Amino acid sequence: MNFEQEFNKKFGERFPNLYLKNVVVSGDSCAVTFLYPSTDETLTDAEKEEITKFVEEKLGLANLKLKVKFMKAYVEEKLIRKELSNILEDKFKLLNTYIRDEDIKVEITNIDCNITFDVSPRIAQFFADNKVSAFLSKDLKKNFLTNFNINLNVLSDKVDEVELESVQLKTSARRTQRYDVLIIKEVIGGNIPTKPEYISFIQSPKSSVILAGYISDFERKDFVIKKGTRAGQQKAYYKFNLTDHKGKIECIYFCPKKNEAVMDALEENMFLLLHGDVRLGLNNKLVLYIDKLALASETEQREETIERASAKEVEIERLGALEQDNMFGEVEKYNRKIMDHNIVVFDVETTGLNPEFDQIIELGAVKIEKGNIVEKFSTFVKPTIEIPYEVTELTHISNDMVEDAPEIEDVIKQFYDFSKECVLCGHNIINFDIKFIRRFGKLQNLEFDNDLIDTMNEARVSRLKISRFNLGTVTKALGIELKGAHRAWNDAFATAQVLLKLNELGKKL
Repeated sequence: MNFEQEFNKKFGERFPNLYLKNVVVSGDSCAVTFLYPSTDETLTDAEKEEITKFVEEKLGLANLKLKVKFMKAYVEEKLIRKELSNILEDKFKLLNTYIRDEDIKVEITNIDCNITFDVSPRIAQFFADNKVSAFLSKDLKKNFLTNFNINLNVLSDKVDEVELESVQLKTSARRTQRYDVLIIKEVIGGNIPTKPEYISFIQSPKSSVILAGYISDFERKDFVIKKGTRAGQQKAYYKFNLTDHKGKIECIYFCPKKNEAVMDALEENMFLLLHGDVRLGLNNKLVLYIDKLALASETEQREETIERASAKEVEIERLGALEQDNMFGEVEKYNRKIMDHNIVVFDVETTGLNPEFDQIIELGAVKIEKGNIVEKFSTFVKPTIEIPYEVTELTHISNDMVEDAPEIEDVIKQFYDFSKECVLCGHNIINFDIKFIRRFGKLQNLEFDNDLIDTMNEARVSRLKISRFNLGTVTKALGIELKGAHRAWNDAFATAQVLLKLNELGKKL
């Protein structure tokens, strides 16, 4: 009898959606992870303890320390796309080469998830020959505990070209990703701009690339053309590595007869400026296929201004005033505290409760101008430590969700600009949120010395007939809907409504 049968025999139908994801033994410890749908009620401590004891008995771990984790499987598009990319990279590398992110559509329903690929007839045949759809459906279900339907939208006019756009460094901060070199002599092909990219910035196939560096492992190879009008003729190509201060790439140049003498004169450690296309070569390694080449020299190195890059930018969005008028009515119902100041209401989600040691993982805010919520600020933040399991349970923010997020150094600078010369407001801001903001601001020499409004204190001095003043209780007492609690922007938006509602009530009293 296997573990699943033993589990069902022990617990019957009590935990029908609990799935054993993996068992990992490392050193003197053993980690067992269970998954269950995010729509299910959270397991109680007593239930977790009961299951842990059962696992301990069945696995018979003599000298190993056992840790059992219970994780909810959140069906979110970002996580699905990330897992899908991981599967394709690991199992079907060819598809990762030809299928772009915009070729994939993800539709999440109440009962399943539909994934549709826009593909050419050739890639559709690859799906069929390798049973890709069935594999993806099965593998994704293991990670998200919902059914996945894999569909192909076959486009007869779709061309199978390797995606030639590079992975861009996405950040709203300015950065330098090119540097200057001096051309000594044009060798092949004519003019090349003298601002090459760093090799390490080339992470995927890309057309019209300019690189510069020192050559090594230089060799000439001759071959005989086997097909076409020039069949039987001998042709040469040159292969070498190019190295700059940031990385190394293999380079290949298929050489016309007239350029062979020039290429044969090149020597090891020469500094070259190259132009060409970066494509996938053998073993899926990136290779620069050269069409232009010049002898060059480095200019004096200057301090780089490359800023930390992030695959996810901070979302700053202007909100329509009409929507706010419908929500809150005429602005005259607020007093001068609201009308005379621009106010930024914010909330942070963190790895723990200690402002001296824990880190921010999400920052959300809204800006209020003359009683209208007019602007939104929202971003995940990538911490330098793992998000504790208990925090993920509370906030639904996992390590995968913040992996590609901006780091706090970038976020705090943008939040400083967003909130400059504004009053800062939050719920329990004085005892919690502002301490995190000031700590990370100080590390960047940014002083968050704004005036503060704490809506928890505002609620305490109001005439609300409640005994507890957490955000959930206050919003309920004021008739404000709090959707998605313990997510930064949701809490910030609800807190802004609390501030305005309390101000409105106070003015009427």
